[in-house]
Amino acid sequence: MAAQVTSVPGQPTTGARVEPILETRSVSRRFGGLVAVDQVSIVIPRGSISSVIGPNGAGKTTLFNMIAGIYRPSAGEIRFDGDVLSRASDMGRARYRRPDQIMEAGIARTFQNIRLFANMTALENVQVGMHSRMKAGAVGAMLRTAAVRREEADSRIRAIELLDYVGLGRHAESTAKNMSYGDQRRLEIARALASEPRLLLLDEPTAGMNPQETAGMTRFFDQMRQDLNLTVLLIEHDMKVVMGISDHVSVLDHGQKIAEGTPDEVRANEQVIEAYLGKDAEQTAAALASRQQQVDDGATEVTNS
Repeated sequence: MAAQVTSVPGQPTTGARVEPILETRSVSRRFGGLVAVDQVSIVIPRGSISSVIGPNGAGKTTLFNMIAGIYRPSAGEIRFDGDVLSRASDMGRARYRRPDQIMEAGIARTFQNIRLFANMTALENVQVGMHSRMKAGAVGAMLRTAAVRREEADSRIRAIELLDYVGLGRHAESTAKNMSYGDQRRLEIARALASEPRLLLLDEPTAGMNPQETAGMTRFFDQMRQDLNLTVLLIEHDMKVVMGISDHVSVLDHGQKIAEGTPDEVRANEQVIEAYLGKDAEQTAAALASRQQQVDDGATEVTNS
């Protein structure tokens, strides 16, 4: 699939070509006879906030797991910043990187279900996220050399800075399992940022949050993008979040990409409407509007009487 010329808010658009930071090329993933992701090609522009949406079971998290190296593609190829992360044999010589190698390359992620070290402090959780950037070996760690002690001290300072950045500075010594749900979500993001990523994958980051927490988190995504020169790719079911913050949206249904484009383009796409509301989407919407009008008319009559 040819790279698309895409404009990103905050960057010049006249004659500008925004190079993709991530490309999936005809990527598929099969589990026995089940095709979870089927020939999906997407292009994520550098510096954008992009979203992957779709009904439950559409293949969104499976796609994320392939990007992060947890699953190997059954077919197709994934490229990050021009380099091959994963390649199935149908695209040439097969090549796969481990999840730790992909993190070291510059991709970090959070999970749909929070995966913190529950009995460790917030500070310790963030320090774990720095592992891929630390240089101490096993021998140095055992001997507690001066270099190792300096690196540990530096990691602690950096972890505190990240906790401050996500609004959790006062919780540095709190045990992760004792933190509120919203704070645990922010802690996961701080741990992901500790690996110094260029691409951040967020899997349903506002799930379970109340409207105030969701609004605050949405503003924070854009702040991260600008402050840290990040590209953000998220899976999200809250359409208000998706349409309010995304530069680019890709839509999956039954493992296949059915649409992509700006939020306005996706919102108006008939296939997207059908995927979310069913084949009789227009009739359903008309019926709901008619019923609401009847309710409104009835309320007016009662008021006038």
